[in-house]
Amino acid sequence: MSIKTVDKSVAMKRVRKTGANPVRLSDVAQLAKVSPASVSRVFNDPDLVSEDVRQRVLRAAQVLNWVPNGAAQALASLRSRTIGVLIPTLSHQNFANLIESLQRQLGKANYTLILGCIEPDPNMHLQQARKMVERGVDWMVLVGEAQPPALIELLKAHNVPYVMTYTNGRNSENVCIGIDNYAAASTITQHLLDLGHTRFAMLAHQFDVNDRIQQRMEGVRDTLANAGLGIRPQHVVRVDRKHIASAREGLRQIMTSERVKPTAIVCTNDYIASGAIIEASALGIAVPQQLSIVGFDDIDTSAHLSPPLTTIHVPAQEMGEAVAGFILDSISGVDTPKIPELTAELVVRGSTAVPPAA
Repeated sequence: MSIKTVDKSVAMKRVRKTGANPVRLSDVAQLAKVSPASVSRVFNDPDLVSEDVRQRVLRAAQVLNWVPNGAAQALASLRSRTIGVLIPTLSHQNFANLIESLQRQLGKANYTLILGCIEPDPNMHLQQARKMVERGVDWMVLVGEAQPPALIELLKAHNVPYVMTYTNGRNSENVCIGIDNYAAASTITQHLLDLGHTRFAMLAHQFDVNDRIQQRMEGVRDTLANAGLGIRPQHVVRVDRKHIASAREGLRQIMTSERVKPTAIVCTNDYIASGAIIEASALGIAVPQQLSIVGFDDIDTSAHLSPPLTTIHVPAQEMGEAVAGFILDSISGVDTPKIPELTAELVVRGSTAVPPAA
């Protein structure tokens, strides 16, 4: 693991002060047109207020970026020793590995994680984040840069520092600790080009809301473009990120719809690639003799598929350790904490080979 120093002291030197949140309970009450006592009951005894009052108060609190006084005091004092983490899912092995590593390292320093599992829904992001701010988290860990603007505004309003992971940010000003998704996707695409492939297809997930997947797709397309190649629009199929059945259907759609078929399939994660390999077998397509398939992530099962999957290894455990180290350095007062540069490596296995003769 190589180290680079990134000067982002402005982002990291947020000093929490007593009274950093100027909004008072009475301000929320005034905006919601209720009594201060009603605002208090909404957060402490919600069963004692009507649904109309509760919704008015919650909307007013959101507009004003207000949290209950007890949580605000915890934020100001830096005594909660909790770190909030918003993660897309725990059903993906690498996310689970990252969380385990993060918890292990932070636990050694007597910090505890508050974990929120979310889907790509801006309302869910914001709801989970508000709950964590109310609990007085000292830091927030976010996966990727495609975050709702209201979430970032909330964290900034309450001086909660945050770090984004699973991406290196490329040209971003955000503090990011992760891999270069674009470069990794370019590397695995170049591997297929070097084998002689010229007809490509792609099975991708969440590319409209997921910045990491967008970067992977851009890495594939740009690498092909540099070689004078491209992917037919009908050969880019959206599938579910974790359902093998969806990936099987996607491959079947590509391989049975046209006379000219691709010889290489790029999948945006290993779960999708697993489904593609299974469906290829069901269709009587030999992998890799007739069709090469690649994935991304290098989950444990990928080495045990038939054939074993060529993929990109994502160092999830090291990523968790790096995020934890950065947070602890920042809390301890290091002026410019070092941001590790993590490398995603190509792992060549049996699912790729030279294309069949035309």
